[in-house]
Amino acid sequence: MPDTNAKKRRQALPPPDASESAAIESALKRMRARVPPTTVTFSQDSNGKVDLQGAEHNDHDGWLARLVDAFGTRGTPFALSQLNQIMSASRDGDGKIDPTRVNAMLAIIEAARPDNELQAALAVQMAVTHFATLTLVNRAMRVDQIPQVDSAGNLAVKFARTFALQAEALAKLKRGGEQIVKVIHVHPGGQAIVGNVTTGSAPNNGAADVGGGSSDEIRNQPLAKAITATAEPSGLPPLWGKDPERACVPVASSEG
Repeated sequence: MPDTNAKKRRQALPPPDASESAAIESALKRMRARVPPTTVTFSQDSNGKVDLQGAEHNDHDGWLARLVDAFGTRGTPFALSQLNQIMSASRDGDGKIDPTRVNAMLAIIEAARPDNELQAALAVQMAVTHFATLTLVNRAMRVDQIPQVDSAGNLAVKFARTFALQAEALAKLKRGGEQIVKVIHVHPGGQAIVGNVTTGSAPNNGAADVGGGSSDEIRNQPLAKAITATAEPSGLPPLWGKDPERACVPVASSEG
């Protein structure tokens, strides 16, 4: 039965002011611009058997196409297999599948926009890792003994780091392994170099540079010229050489 008392409390509250109304309208505008997420409806009996019903509308083929596209594939076998994995990770202690968690994981996977099955597999792992992290954090907040807090907290940190690594790996896969180099700051007189830089010995007219040092490519940079020009400042006194030999000091003998 609906909570009539809650409805009366909401009616007793004042209406939103002008700024809140504007924020609500802006939020509604952004929500309407987003594509509705793909959701799954299913039923389950007392024995844990699941009956997948599919969409909340009568266009089952259209819903299935959206589900297949969410997993970055073309056929149904891979999509349904990954959906089963999500359902298995959404069971509670009683063996019941939480439909809210299933659809939330599906929303994470769809937000990753995988282009193929490999990226989709990583997105599924990210979704499961995310909810495992939250479960461990909540468990660490509920227990009152230090060993239990340490155990759940350490696992939560590991899962959180794993999620970050998975997100980075997914970004690399979507870039196709291409590395992006960004120059943040270059000191005055210097030159930003994008590419491979050789710092070993360079050939000198066909012969190796015995003294070592960097290649001509590096020495020709403006920053290298500035360092070379100031490497031997003028006006400094010459360095002292070796100390001259001194006469030995006689040592007193105890012999009579």
